[in-house]
Amino acid sequence: MIGVVRHVRAGLALSLLAGTSALAQTSPARRLTLEDGRRIAAAAEAHARSNGWHVVVAVLDAGGHAILLERMDGTQTASVEIALAKARSAAAFRRPTREMADWVAGGNVGLLALPGLVPVEGGLPLVVDGQTVGGVGVSGATASQDGEVAKAGA
Repeated sequence: MIGVVRHVRAGLALSLLAGTSALAQTSPARRLTLEDGRRIAAAAEAHARSNGWHVVVAVLDAGGHAILLERMDGTQTASVEIALAKARSAAAFRRPTREMADWVAGGNVGLLALPGLVPVEGGLPLVVDGQTVGGVGVSGATASQDGEVAKAGA
């Protein structure tokens, strides 16, 4: 009986590994790289610097995991978590966080109950060939300025 259980466990483990491999093969062909993150952050930072704004720029993959996070000197520490949240929200909902802000401002306050919704400008989905591959989030200036910086990066 113990031998049978071991074989069943081994079979399940192999099935899970095979499933993981199959999932990897069906996932998006285009993924953000660290170099992509660096280019996005550099463009965003250049725009912020040219305007005298101090911001945090977060670049995340489609799953909401950080690829790169940069905090310019002089930016408040709270902006780190805010930039991450904006980027996650934009990637997860596949739309700019500005749209979410407009929904709430239009009276759709029930949307505030949605997990991960950040209705503040400054988050943009990163889209390649029609597919969302990640998100960029910016925080540290005003909401509209954060949106400008995110757009410069994206």
